[in-house]
Amino acid sequence: MSTAVQGAQSFARSIGVLQLIADAGEPLSRTALMQRCALTRPTLYRITASLEAEGLIETTGDNRYRLGGRLVSLARTALAQNDVRRVAAPVLAELRDATGETVHLAIRTGDELVYIDKIESHQAVRMASSIGTRVPMHSTAVGKAYLSALSAPEADALIDRLRLTAVTEFTTTGRRALKKSVSVARTHGYVREVQENEIGIVCFGAAICEDVNRPIASVSVSIPLFRVGEATRYSGPLMEAVASISRQLGYIGKS
Repeated sequence: MSTAVQGAQSFARSIGVLQLIADAGEPLSRTALMQRCALTRPTLYRITASLEAEGLIETTGDNRYRLGGRLVSLARTALAQNDVRRVAAPVLAELRDATGETVHLAIRTGDELVYIDKIESHQAVRMASSIGTRVPMHSTAVGKAYLSALSAPEADALIDRLRLTAVTEFTTTGRRALKKSVSVARTHGYVREVQENEIGIVCFGAAICEDVNRPIASVSVSIPLFRVGEATRYSGPLMEAVASISRQLGYIGKS
């Protein structure tokens, strides 16, 4: 095995450990981390020591791991440099004001999406979520909207390899049903998702594009089920918002 390949494997393991700590949602004990990572004890200790030395993780007083200050700084810098987030911010604020509901901006990471911005509703009852949260494609409005903005063959190929896990009892877990839902969204220009990713929450989603059949982000409006009004109350402002952001990023429409 070449030195380059060995280095890549080591890097991948470090990123995997870092992701486990990030996904835990709270400081993770060494025992719990060992159980989740499937690495030998010496390898895990070497990786955590390296990550800690670089400031990417830190150890709490009770010997648990959490993300370090340097990683937070890097994340903030990455968000600040993200053109989509910068361009979208004022438009998303207007969308929140127009609908009265929480708005999310998400970008693709692997076969999932991650929230990179959130504009909170002023309502007392709103969606519990945060920037940095990773969400599935098949159970979310942002995910289905992203899929609908791909060409049909590309979307179908991606759907065929997704793990269609049931997040709630309402989640679409059949590939044929998901493909049909995405096809309908492609025709309408937006998707409506009802309690598929969170009980009691309805979301409307649409994609931001920078080129023909090339989505770069998705936007959603999230509403508590008891407060949902007519679909056009959300779909109209949503589609206007993503169209505005897309134009500012150079999108000129499908040829």
